Amino acid sequence: MLTETSLRTLSTRLLAACKQGSLSTVRSIVPTLYPASSPLSPSALIPPLKIALATAAHHGQADVLRYLLASPQCSASHTPWSPPFQNPASSLPEEWEMATYPDLVVIRAISSSSTSVVQALLDAGMPVDYNIEKIGAPLGHAITLQNLEMVKFLLEKGADVNGILWIPPWSFLAHAATLPSIDILNALLDHGAKLPGSIALRAAAQVGNIKMAEVLLERGMDVNELDRWNMTDRPDDFIGTPLHGAVVDEQGDMVRFLLLRGARMDIKDGEGKTARDIAETGERVEMMKILDEAK
Repeated sequence: MLTETSLRTLSTRLLAACKQGSLSTVRSIVPTLYPASSPLSPSALIPPLKIALATAAHHGQADVLRYLLASPQCSASHTPWSPPFQNPASSLPEEWEMATYPDLVVIRAISSSSTSVVQALLDAGMPVDYNIEKIGAPLGHAITLQNLEMVKFLLEKGADVNGILWIPPWSFLAHAATLPSIDILNALLDHGAKLPGSIALRAAAQVGNIKMAEVLLERGMDVNELDRWNMTDRPDDFIGTPLHGAVVDEQGDMVRFLLLRGARMDIKDGEGKTARDIAETGERVEMMKILDEAK
């Protein structure tokens, strides 16, 4: 029977080895702390196995992660990257409380920027479009992190380029259009992201991202596309054109840009309002001035 001091020492050494990539050290400690006959950590002094997995993933230690994924507690689960965890959260030290989050390891892997770490998860059976709780698919998370290498890797592995974010519920292309990386936007388009129905131009318009709007228009997006959420059959599901979006969020430079690129001011949204109507209703004085000057 190991003493508390011994358990603490082994636990500290294990997590350090996971961080540093010392596979030999990990191999020597794991069977002691996580014996095959015991499905749970036997003590609050021992980190949940998920913490070891997440530590290896976060630091890009693919070989260590592969070894841990093949351990009895992981391999016996239908989601080896999220082994069973039943210890009450109140028994965990604060630094291990994240073990209660189901998809901690996947998030750490995507955030690590290490494609070899993500490949280890794929080899362990994780679908490339695995639904990360309250986040969505890994590709969406990689776009959020603006990690071009990870985005390209996931696309090459077959990730659904036309996937939808968890929140807000819009396309990956629209999400990318609100962020800085033009290379990521082009990567999505090069892998078949659909322009019609993506709301991508409206998304760029709402945040004033003119560079992204230019790329989308150059790639064939309709400046006057009538966007909709595709969530209901009610009229208010139709949210108007990109011009509507720019006016709503008072993006003056974007409004001018869209008008120069052929945006029409007579198109109505699902509630029967033109962009000018929205500007007037919301007392958006600058937007009314820009639109009136363009008549």
